[in-house]
This record gives sequence, structure tokens and C-alpha cells, in this order.
Amino acid sequence: MPLVQERDLMAGLVERLAAGRGTPAAGPTGSTTEPVSEPVSDSVAGLTAYAGALWEVLEARRSLRSFDARRVAAAELSTVLARAFTTHRAQWPERPAVDLTVLLAAYRVEALAPGWYEVGPDGAFREVADAPELPDAAGTFDDAPAVLLIGGDLAGAVGRAGHAGYADLLVRGAALAHTCWLTAIGAGFGGCPRGRAEAVATTAFHTLRPGGRHLLSLTLGRPGTAPQPLPVPGPNDAAAPR
Repeated sequence: MPLVQERDLMAGLVERLAAGRGTPAAGPTGSTTEPVSEPVSDSVAGLTAYAGALWEVLEARRSLRSFDARRVAAAELSTVLARAFTTHRAQWPERPAVDLTVLLAAYRVEALAPGWYEVGPDGAFREVADAPELPDAAGTFDDAPAVLLIGGDLAGAVGRAGHAGYADLLVRGAALAHTCWLTAIGAGFGGCPRGRAEAVATTAFHTLRPGGRHLLSLTLGRPGTAPQPLPVPGPNDAAAPR
């Protein structure tokens, strides 16, 4: 039996974070952070700031592996990613932005043909020319309609700061994926971070920028209906006929 209420601890953490942070976190009610100063997608104007507590979005954070089969809107994804990138840059103001590269593997995204796209700082998508074919969505990414892939120049990071540069790049890549995940939850999306690097994704990164390596991924989409488990036979159930 716990001696301390977990929510009380979380409330104290929220107060401490809010005291040192001017931008509210994303939440699970279909909204994201305060409007950013740089241009993003036109759909930003239609989103409102989330006014709930941080513990609400953390409680809504779940690994989603069953997605709605319908397409997701490119404009909505663009808005979510622009907000997340802005938050990430504010958290790491002295790090070189060129260290990390973000690709979108678009499987079922409105206004985008299936393929690889580089995601700009403003959330805009630019198709990667001569990129390899997308891997099988069901076998690799839980059949998610969109997959965010984060990569970086490991050799460049090590050349600038040795082993510390390598570790720093991995930490910032993971932090960016988590920021995108929380912001996506606030906009009604769901997903699951995946730490496994894919060779075909590294090829796509290298095609875009020599030296690029795939570090981790984040599946994104709308929640779907999870398959129901098969019933477990009880002791009084008759054996199935052969």
C-alpha cells in the first residue's frame, strides 16, 4: 500500500516545472501549446491553447499500436510537428539545429503521395528524391498511417565533441521524439516511440544528407479499434470437435 499519493507528487512536480517554464505543455483534449511566433501551417489558427495540468497529458500517454485505417491530414501533422520543434529548440537553444534531421514516412496521409519526406522546422514536408521504397507498414510500424523518423550525423557529433557529442545527440533525439509524442497526444493523435533503427530508413537519411543515420522512430495516427482477444475455454466448456 503506497504511503504517498502519486497525484500529490505529480501536482508538486507540475508546480515546479511551471515556475521555470513559460509555455504550457500539450494536453489530451485536442490542443497544443501557445501559438508560435514563426510561420507554420494555416491550420494553426484553428487550434486553441491547452489549459489543463501536465499530469493530464502524462496520464493520457499510452503506447498506441492499433490505428484507424483512414488517412490523417497533412496539415494537422504539420501543425503538431511545428509546435513540437519550437518547444524542442527552446529546450536546447545552444545546440546546432543541423545535428538532427526528421523524416516522415507517409503511408496514408492526405495530400501526400506515399513516400519519404523531410520535415522542415516549420512543419512543412519536402519529398526526398531518389529515396528507397517504404518498408512494409504492418510488419515494421504497426500499420501506422504516418511515421516520424529522427536521424542525425553521428560522425559529425563525435568530431565536434567526442563521445559526449554522441551521447548528446542520442539524448536530444529521444527528447525530440518524446516532445512530438506529447504534442501529438494533445492534438488527438496517438503513437508509440520505437528505438530500433531500420536500415532502409538510414538509407533514406543518407540519400538526403550523406552521413545521416536513423536513430529512432515515432508512429503516429488516430486511435483505432484494438482486436478483441479470443475467449479462454473454461473447465466446464465442451471440447471442440475434431
